[in-house]
Amino acid sequence: MFKKVMSLALASTLVLSVGAFAASAAEAEDAVAANDESAVAADDSSAVAAGDESQVGAGTKIYFDVKSAGWKNFSKIYCHVWRADGTGKWPSWQTKKEVCKKESDDLYSYDITKTGNAEEIQNAGSKNLYCVIFSSDTGAQIYNTIMNGNCIGDTVYVTGNKIENPKDSQKTDTEAAWKNHPECGPQKVITSTSKIVGTALADGTTDVTLLADYLLDYVSDDGTADTSKTDKTQDLINELKVSPLAVMSNVKFKLEGFVKAGTMTQNVADKKQATIGDILGKCTDPTKGGEKVNPDEIKNAEANNDAADTSGSSNGGSSSNDSSSNGSSSGSNSVQSGQETTIFFVFAGVMVAAAGVFFLVRRREN
Repeated sequence: MFKKVMSLALASTLVLSVGAFAASAAEAEDAVAANDESAVAADDSSAVAAGDESQVGAGTKIYFDVKSAGWKNFSKIYCHVWRADGTGKWPSWQTKKEVCKKESDDLYSYDITKTGNAEEIQNAGSKNLYCVIFSSDTGAQIYNTIMNGNCIGDTVYVTGNKIENPKDSQKTDTEAAWKNHPECGPQKVITSTSKIVGTALADGTTDVTLLADYLLDYVSDDGTADTSKTDKTQDLINELKVSPLAVMSNVKFKLEGFVKAGTMTQNVADKKQATIGDILGKCTDPTKGGEKVNPDEIKNAEANNDAADTSGSSNGGSSSNDSSSNGSSSGSNSVQSGQETTIFFVFAGVMVAAAGVFFLVRRREN
């Protein structure tokens, strides 16, 4: 009789233990699910808000002070946005997706969600990755104006200055700037007549890379220099205040990239490099008090990308996102650790109870 009672007790203990185990596991899973649902809900709400134009509205708009431009007799104002490096897919010039909305007689707005790249622009922060041009259906337009993610909500206005068109010196463009973001503004370039115009550099470019690109443009594939352009090299070096050696290093870096990408043969790269090296080897260095450069140093310059470090804000954003992500992971792991601890103690309890029952049964039999 006692043996039956003990067996029944053992069975009951096992059943209760299993029940406790299941309840504990279910509780832990519910905690994890609740944690995950909170995260998903937060993500979903953000996604909905970002995708719902009625909710974000002004949060994705940039503005143009048409009164400052003095434009008359137009029917439509357009906004053309693109990545300064020429990459990505963007709306075509003066298409339906570029039509601006009239906010008042003096102000027009453009919603960057129409570009299909709103999230990218918003995440750019202080990185000067984009250019923008406002124009009218009468042919009037402003000069290329640098834009970053922080410019959203700001207004472009016409300064009143005229800029030589970089590609066609017979034309002049209307200079524009942002009311609250002086770090952006007219794009800095070297024109076809060797003039430096604009003030704002796109991320990934520096004064050194501007001159390197200029020389690469005006030295042909067979190594022949367009002297009407390259004879201005020293003047440009002085105005930009850059080192000829740094320019040569960047030229080499770019040429190596072209060859590696298969867009230029090594033979062409060698000819361009030799000619540009001869040009820079005859220059003086304003960063060293006008000292004449050593031609051998120019010839043996190491390839180097002198482009500005554009990773700062991006890495900052990544760090923030990583912290957020790790935070969620830590929360999830803490729940899992609790579940594992509970399982261990329940299992230990079952084993102790079973051992006790077995001991009593054996003792009774003896």
